[in-house]
Amino acid sequence: MNILALDTSSTACSVALLHDDKMSFLHRIMPLQQAQSILPMLEELLSIHKITLNQLDAIAFGCGPGSFTGVRIATSVTQGLAYALQLPVIPVSSLAALAQAAYRDLGWKKLLVGVDARIQEVYWGAYDVNEHGLVMRVGQEKVCAPEEVPLSADKGWYGVGNAWDVYANQIAYSALDVDTSRLPTALGVLELAKVKYDQKEWVMAKDALPVYLRDSVAKKSS
Repeated sequence: MNILALDTSSTACSVALLHDDKMSFLHRIMPLQQAQSILPMLEELLSIHKITLNQLDAIAFGCGPGSFTGVRIATSVTQGLAYALQLPVIPVSSLAALAQAAYRDLGWKKLLVGVDARIQEVYWGAYDVNEHGLVMRVGQEKVCAPEEVPLSADKGWYGVGNAWDVYANQIAYSALDVDTSRLPTALGVLELAKVKYDQKEWVMAKDALPVYLRDSVAKKSS
């Protein structure tokens, strides 16, 4: 199974590859440079492992929410490749990919992910880690004012994402610990996409759409 994954929903340009049951990735911080960097990075990663695009079985991408421009870049690149290669597409929440990265790197199993959505709002999602080491969404992802984020009475949660810094005085919750600098990664996308592929949870290119959560703003910025 060969799956290519990418995420450009933040200030990073991130690509990952599953090949021979092994995962590898490139992750580089490059704000405003993802559009010109994503394809060269994909080619670099494939070249390292001597894989061609024609050998891929699927493409996964961080479908948002996140930077509107970044989410569009990942979506358009994924759609273009999937159309050309006639491959299925696996959309993965960029918030879930961020939670997955935090679990992998820090071992946190109850994660409250908050990302600054600008105009005094937060992209928000809660995740538990299952017995297979994969994050599972608790409730719905949403965009809301930081004062209105949905919180559990359970106090055993960790905070991940820059919203915990930007809106530190407005999120009415005291997490066990917070990591405000971690970003979504294509490796996190890939880890979640592999299970979706095994379960045939994919779409075709025309249905590989971005998730903004805030439709009215997305329309205004088009």
